[in-house]
Formats: sequence, C-alpha cells, structure tokens
Amino acid sequence: MIYIEIHDENQVTRAQQLGHHQNLQDTIEKAVEMYIQYLEQQSIIQEFGTVDLVEDYDYKKQRSV
Repeated sequence: MIYIEIHDENQVTRAQQLGHHQNLQDTIEKAVEMYIQYLEQQSIIQEFGTVDLVEDYDYKKQRSV
C-alpha cells in the first residue's frame, strides 16, 4: 500500500466525479494509468522526424517483385 498526501482535494474530487470512479483508489489508479499512457505517447512522438528516408526508393518497382 502506498500513502500519498493530497494538497488539492478539489482536483481529486473533480476527477472522481468526471471519471465516475467509486473511490479515491480507483481515481488514483486511473490517473497513474493515464500518466503512463501519456509518457509512452510522448516517447513515440519524439521518434517522429528521426527516420531517414531513402531518396531513390521506388515503391512501384518494389511492388512488382
């Protein structure tokens, strides 16, 4: 079990209401799940633009193979 100190209970209450969560634990678990998802998305977004394209690639020729 992890104990946390909440500084702004209004935010937690609002998140609980908006997410239709039954209790504080469900609210926090969902928040952590969404935070992890967000961080994974950010790492994927950082990869965009880092792919080197081959200028002379001919997709039509590749399809006929």
